[in-house]
Amino acid sequence: MAERAGWPEMLELDLHGFAQGGYAVGRWQGRPVFARGGLPGERVLVRLSERAQSLARGDVVEVLSASPARIASPGVESQDCIGCDWQHIAYEAQLAGKAHILRDQLVYLGRVADPDIRTPIPSEPWGYRTTARLHVAGAQIGFYAPGTRRLVPIDQSPLLHPLLNNAISTLQPLLPIPDLREVTLRASLADQTVMGLFHGGDRQILKERAGRWHAALPALSGTAVTTRKGWALLSGEAYLYEQMGSLRLRLSPVSFFQANVPLAQAMLDAVREALALQAGDRLLDAYCGAGTFILPLARSSPLAGAVGIEENPFAVEDARASAVEAGIDGVRIIAGRVEDVLPELMKVERFTAALLDPPRRGMEPAALQALIAHRPTRIAYISCHPGTLARDIRALVEAGYRLRFAQPFDFFPQTSHVETLSLLDWSGG
Repeated sequence: MAERAGWPEMLELDLHGFAQGGYAVGRWQGRPVFARGGLPGERVLVRLSERAQSLARGDVVEVLSASPARIASPGVESQDCIGCDWQHIAYEAQLAGKAHILRDQLVYLGRVADPDIRTPIPSEPWGYRTTARLHVAGAQIGFYAPGTRRLVPIDQSPLLHPLLNNAISTLQPLLPIPDLREVTLRASLADQTVMGLFHGGDRQILKERAGRWHAALPALSGTAVTTRKGWALLSGEAYLYEQMGSLRLRLSPVSFFQANVPLAQAMLDAVREALALQAGDRLLDAYCGAGTFILPLARSSPLAGAVGIEENPFAVEDARASAVEAGIDGVRIIAGRVEDVLPELMKVERFTAALLDPPRRGMEPAALQALIAHRPTRIAYISCHPGTLARDIRALVEAGYRLRFAQPFDFFPQTSHVETLSLLDWSGG
């Protein structure tokens, strides 16, 4: 059998835990092996695809002794559920696995001795996604198979909300559209409508197909196409609206919004409780998007002032428009990168509370250092990546903050994705 760095091509091993990225973990000759498709407590046969000196990764090809948490997929073939890398795991075990991953990252990377990991907030296990970006090749529409650019055609996905599945099934007969590469679909649960955004495609043909799509899908509120300057309206309404707390948020086709709306609502409630904003507080919301959190918080709390920072200019316009429409005063939305704006902002503004919601890469060093130097009393950190969260929490704790708790939210059931709300407060270190 061929070997590389001392590893065989296939091996049997016992799995004992989960790791970042959703792999189950075992050891072979003292070295970790990360096995996709396995569960803790199982003995499996793994085909190795990556072999380095100190570790290996691979895929489970046979389960020799199964975990009680392993389930048969509920009528969903794996090739029809791209991204459902945990659909073979019972839902309660998925939640426990995500809490395990978060704890592991905070202990070993974040150097937090005994983090308070709260019970994960669950979601509807299927049909929860209200946003999807699909690839198009000729008359086919679907997702790329994991780690490849091989298109897997679909007419529906068990992860998607029925509004999106209806949008896909009515769009597919209108293909092909020359030069169309992708389509982004977003649903509003508040209005039960769908927005379609085309990436590429002949403008005149797109307008003609958009008209036919409206006729086939009454829930289609509008269609748009991406341009070099952002986006252009093709048909119908230019904006989608979604409800966050008592606030109606405007969303342009290229603004980010959470793909699991009920969990976003639950996150808002948890942020409000964690920060416990009082009269006289001044709130900073870094990476504020379209105002998802800062605007509802400002509306329900007697703040002395609030400032949001957002890089996407269209999200900035949405946040400002939503504030005007809701009659919210005292909130300022600044356009720019957080790492550029925050160091300068901290020279002239004082904040008692901060909300952080960075992308997967976490906080940029310049932004994190500016925040630490400013020392807001309370920090609520929303993260979509336990590894970068643990790295940033380590820096905050070493600077004098204390991690009060970390609360997982299961925004993406059937996947290994972990979303977390962490609360830190200044301990005077």
